[in-house]
Amino acid sequence: MKIDMHVHSNNSDGTLSVKELIEEAKSKNIDSFALTDHDTIQGIEEYLNLDADYPVIYGIELSTYLHGKPVHILGYFKKALPEMEELKTYLTRIKKKREERIQKILVGLKKYFDIEIEYEEVKKNSHGVIARPHIARAIIEKYGYTFEEIFDKFLGDDSPAYVEIDRLTTKDGIDLLKRNHATTVLAHPIFLTDEMVKEIISFGVDGIEVYYLNQDIEKYHKIAQTNHLIETGGSDYHGSMNDSEFGIPSITEEQFNHIKDIIF
Repeated sequence: MKIDMHVHSNNSDGTLSVKELIEEAKSKNIDSFALTDHDTIQGIEEYLNLDADYPVIYGIELSTYLHGKPVHILGYFKKALPEMEELKTYLTRIKKKREERIQKILVGLKKYFDIEIEYEEVKKNSHGVIARPHIARAIIEKYGYTFEEIFDKFLGDDSPAYVEIDRLTTKDGIDLLKRNHATTVLAHPIFLTDEMVKEIISFGVDGIEVYYLNQDIEKYHKIAQTNHLIETGGSDYHGSMNDSEFGIPSITEEQFNHIKDIIF
């Protein structure tokens, strides 16, 4: 049995719809996956309307900040979506903030790099939450750069055109998810310092993503065991948006059985 606990659809910055993800999961013999779009649960609502004969785990990847550095917290939901009104209200507000951010980035691209992209050109590539990868796709279509070149030259965090995302602090993000019936998991700790991981654990996060591409599995397994955290893992799949492969890594049925009563 293969279960991928970290997957994105085109409701955030993935390239496949929920229906297409299910079809691909079946073709790759992936028994279930968690839909963990960035700062939206729109894909879960889409899944519910599909009436699909395939078990999708309800999730989200919430954008937060700790000491000025981005930290992503995965949330896996225990209860039905109608009971998440506080989270829904926050996500509606943050979606509007993201749209304002994208428009500011477009102004910066014109000012600093003479790259002229209209907001509607970006929006057409988005099915839900709009992010920098959607700008990148518009630039590719118009100017022919590669995805890597675009982030290296124009859209990276060090670019003069970069605009910060309006995010919660990591502690506030964890607390918000917990108040809305979610089990919280620190995503890809490989991108954080050991001191930051330790601090996030002190905030009461429930688990840590142990199985992630290029991570030291033993290191994070030991951290999880020492701090009595649940262990998850996944591919962080975005379709053709990056090089990750759906279902690699994943967790086994035995590992899933160990955590499913906690998560669900």
